[in-house]
Amino acid sequence: MGHEQPDHIPAKKKVTFIDRENNGAIFMLRCAELGLSREDLDDLTMGMVYDMLTERANDREKYPVKAAPGSLKSFFSGGGKLA
Repeated sequence: MGHEQPDHIPAKKKVTFIDRENNGAIFMLRCAELGLSREDLDDLTMGMVYDMLTERANDREKYPVKAAPGSLKSFFSGGGKLA
């Protein structure tokens, strides 16, 4: 069964589930992949590091439609649809 969003629309992005247990070694590997130092980790929580990993993964995605400047302002002011 494919991953579904809350509104039950099938997601286009492939979701992979990892059955590996998260541990300190894996966390430190992920920190090294992000180029974080021990000093950086003093100011970050684990959640922040995982958010950074998620954002890095999102940066690699190709989005077919990009919003034009001002389109959200127009949308929320009742000016029409985004797409």
